[in-house]
Amino acid sequence: MSEVTAQIAGYLRQAERILLVGHMDPDGDVIGALLGLREALRRLGKQVVPALPDRPPSKYAFLPGFAELTTAPAGSFDLFVSLDSSDTARLEPIYSTVVAPAGRPVINIDHHITNVMFGTLNWVEPRAASTSEMIISLVDALGVPMDREIALPLLTGIVMDTRGFRTSNTTSDTLRAASRLMDAGASLGEVMERALNSRPYAMLCLWGKMLATVHLEGRIAWAVLTPAMQAECGNPEEGDGGFINLLVSLQEADVGLLFYDKGDHAVEVGFRAKPGIDISGVAFALGGGGHPQAAGCTVEGSLEEVRARVLDMVRRAIDGQRALYR
Repeated sequence: MSEVTAQIAGYLRQAERILLVGHMDPDGDVIGALLGLREALRRLGKQVVPALPDRPPSKYAFLPGFAELTTAPAGSFDLFVSLDSSDTARLEPIYSTVVAPAGRPVINIDHHITNVMFGTLNWVEPRAASTSEMIISLVDALGVPMDREIALPLLTGIVMDTRGFRTSNTTSDTLRAASRLMDAGASLGEVMERALNSRPYAMLCLWGKMLATVHLEGRIAWAVLTPAMQAECGNPEEGDGGFINLLVSLQEADVGLLFYDKGDHAVEVGFRAKPGIDISGVAFALGGGGHPQAAGCTVEGSLEEVRARVLDMVRRAIDGQRALYR
C-alpha cells in the first residue's frame, strides 16, 4: 500500500456522506471508476452519491449501480472525490455549484499527465492505463474484498480506456489487474461485447457523415463533427463514437484531429497520436489536457480559425518526433 492510497483510505473511512464526481462527456473509465469505488464504499456503510455533469451512455446500463448515477447531486457531503478529471473545468457545473461552496476536502484521483493537482490530496499516476486500474489499489487499502459487483465496472473502465488492451500505455501491470478482476467474477467477454464492440445504427450514420469531411494534410488526418450532423442521425450517444481513433489508424497519419463545431463560437478539439508522438502539450497550451497520445481541449473561435490554429500548432509540435513501429 502506497502512502497516498493509505491517506485517501483514511479520509474515506472518516467521512459518512461522500460525493464521487467524474468528468463531462463520461467515458467507460470514469463510469467504471465511479461505480467500482461506490460499491466498495457501500460495503463500509458509507452513504455514496456517484455524479456526472452529463448523462452516461446507456450501453453501460449493465454495470451494477448504473441507475444511481446522477447529474444533480443534492444535500451536504463530508468529502468529495474527483475521478479521472485533470482539472475542475471538466467537473462543471457540479464543481462550482456543489463542491466549491461546501469548503470540504477534495480528493483528486486521476491518471492524466496534464492534471493540475487541484485537490486537497492528489493521487495522479500517469503510468496507469486508466483510473479504474488505480481504484483496485484503493479498494485493497480500504480492506474491501474484491468481487464481481466491484470488479465488473473496473474491468470495463480498463478495457474502454485501453481500447481493448491496445493502447501504448497498456502494461503488464494492466494485464495483471484485468486478470485479477476476471478472477473476482468479471467477464471479459461480456465487457467486450456490451461496451467495446456494440454501437447503434445512428452512430454508423454519423460516421458516414464524418467520413465525408476527412482530410489528410501531411502526417495529420482531420475531420469535422457538427450538431446538425448529429441531429440528422438521431443524436446518438457518445459523441463521435470513437471515430477519432479511426483517423489516427490511417497508415499515412501520425496524428488524428476531430473538430467538433458546437456552433457557439467554440470548437472542441480531440487529439489522437500514434505511439512515439506526444500531442498533450498542444492540448494543454490550449487550455485542455490528457495523455501523450490522447487529449482534448475547447478553443474559442470559428471552425476555420480554430482549425488553422490547431493544425499549425500540431505541425510544429510533431516536427522532429517520430512514430514508433513505422
